[in-house]
Order: sequence, then C-alpha cells, then structure tokens
Amino acid sequence: MKYLILTVLILIAAIVISQIFITRSTSKTETAQYEILADFDGFEIRKYPELLVASTPLTSDSYSANSRAGFQKIASYIFGGNSSNLKISMTSPVQMEISDHSSMSFYMPSEMSREQLPIPNRNDVNIKIEPMKIVASIEFSGWASDSVLEEKFKELKNKLIENKIDFEDNYSYLGYNPPYQLVNRKNEVIIKLINY
Repeated sequence: MKYLILTVLILIAAIVISQIFITRSTSKTETAQYEILADFDGFEIRKYPELLVASTPLTSDSYSANSRAGFQKIASYIFGGNSSNLKISMTSPVQMEISDHSSMSFYMPSEMSREQLPIPNRNDVNIKIEPMKIVASIEFSGWASDSVLEEKFKELKNKLIENKIDFEDNYSYLGYNPPYQLVNRKNEVIIKLINY
C-alpha cells in the first residue's frame, strides 16, 4: 500500500512538473501580432496586418472531423516536409476557418519572408499571404469542440448585433496551445467585420 501511494505521488508530481515546463515553453512561442481597436464587454475588436501563412483546405465545416488531419498536413511542412528539409519554428495560434471553404493555417515566423520559405512537399499545403483583416474576438479556456465553438460563435454574433456591428456569418477558431497542455489553455473564436 505504501508503495502504491508513493507511486501515485511520483506520477502526480511528474505531471505537474511537465505541465509547468509545457506552459513556460508555449509562453515563449511567437504569437501573431495584432492591434486592439476597441474593447467591449466580453469581446474585442482587432486589426491583423497582412500575415504569411502555410495553409491547407479542409474537407468539411466540422472542427472534430478536420482538426487532426489539417494539423498533421501543415505540421509535416514545418517539421521538414519541404524542398529544403528545413525545420520551421512553430508559432501560435493555429487558425481554423470554419465556413463553406474551411481551411487550417499556421502563421509563419515573422523573421521569414515568402521568398525564404521552402516549397511544401505536399500539394495540399500552400504558402500565401493572408490579407489585413478586422475581426471581433471572444476568448474561452479549456478544450474546443464543435458544440463549444458553435456556442461561442452564437454568443459573439449576439454581442455584435447588440452593438450594431456588421459581420460575416462565419468564423475562425484560434488555438494557442499544444494538445498535451492540460492547464492554462487559451482559445478564441473570431468573426470578420464588415465596414468597420
């Protein structure tokens, strides 16, 4: 019994220590920069500049059906699946557009230009410049799922309607943490604004 308790305590300590290291590591990851244009109760308006991304199309508008496959395709590119076998630094967030033309994108490190980026080995991974955009953003913790994303999308739409702000009727999910990070998780749903 004494050994079982000791084993359990060691396992708990190992998990806590690993989560501390993971949280510190992700806090040092480069994050896509933006300007806050307005701060409302429960959401904010942001302006993102043009950003260089590696992107892949997704087969449906379901988060659960696409997240793993989309991530693996682009991760293969940044982990060396490219014309130079170059490993490219991971950035955050990972963006998943949920619409009739769903896609997943990784932001490329800010020190790299389009010309510096190698060609993806996969035909379904593309390097492109995402144009400047103004969005509304709502944050939530924990884990994303189709139901949670739909709930946050509706909540943000209602806030935009209340504030008489015009918007596109689709959204993107922004995930800031690796799947093995269990605490201090940050997620966002963003909606592009019209004529803001």
